[in-house]
Amino acid sequence: MNNKNKLISSMPVIAASYLGPALTPNLDVAWDEAQLPFNPDDLVQKIMGQPLRRAGRFIKLVCCGALTCLKNVPKDVLQEKKIGIFLATGLGNVDEILPFITQVFKHEGGFPSPNQFANSVSNAAAFFLARICEIKGVVLTISQEELSFESALWLAQSYLESSEIDLALVGGCDVFTPTVADYRERMDLRPDNHRSMSMGEGSSWLLLGNTNGKKIGNILSVELDHNSKTRQQLSSNENILSECEKIADHLIGKQNKQKIILPGFRLIDMDHSFFKDKGWKVEDYLPHCGIYPTATAYGLARALLSGPSAFFVHCNYHAAGRRALVAAEST
Repeated sequence: MNNKNKLISSMPVIAASYLGPALTPNLDVAWDEAQLPFNPDDLVQKIMGQPLRRAGRFIKLVCCGALTCLKNVPKDVLQEKKIGIFLATGLGNVDEILPFITQVFKHEGGFPSPNQFANSVSNAAAFFLARICEIKGVVLTISQEELSFESALWLAQSYLESSEIDLALVGGCDVFTPTVADYRERMDLRPDNHRSMSMGEGSSWLLLGNTNGKKIGNILSVELDHNSKTRQQLSSNENILSECEKIADHLIGKQNKQKIILPGFRLIDMDHSFFKDKGWKVEDYLPHCGIYPTATAYGLARALLSGPSAFFVHCNYHAAGRRALVAAEST
């Protein structure tokens, strides 16, 4: 336990949603990196029924993604429940923070506009969401670079297990940040440490907790390993298979479920045929959303909504060598 944060109490997933660069909820739609970022105002109008004023693009995507998830839940399920919001983001609202910093520090000081200031606050998006949904429970923003969503899941599970909340709304949101070169630099993407594909963005969410009612699946375990490993160790097909097999043996035993690996963007040496021969399917979700720090949220939400019952392990690791594994099942 000194080297790992590991929780293995199952968390029922009541609802899920995923939103990628095309800004089309719960659908895989073609998009082009050169055209990003798209204006989200039409999506805001469609989901919320009115404009979201005094809010930047990051806040709008956070709210649209979360509300899409909550709309799949009957209102009586949410009534009189202690709900926590856990917003994961690797880069946060950079597009709102940069103008604020530029105004204050690069142009002889001065006073930023109230909107600039409000949008630059790290917990602003989670606050907007809580206000819109009338949630009065714990409201947290978690930022651990590309392990942000895994960390948010781990924290939400801790709150649920301690009965501090009844339900947890857990999401991952990062927005496309021009230019592409700056975006890649902020994520420490180098030719030898990530898969070659377009940059993207997304806002994907899970509603977790026990309602003694309908659910779409379970988050079975969340494991964050703090031991630093080499890229060769982390990307080795044999090592990945060994980790996934250990998790599967412990959580599902000999149940006849399809076993699926969801590979994060740091896993650059995945041999699909190797895993297929060992009874595992590799589901590559990243072409549908691109690379961004909290893409894990997109991959897991999409997998849980994909249909047939299956067992999933999402594998990801930080550029510094820390591995994160999330096991889930769809029902």
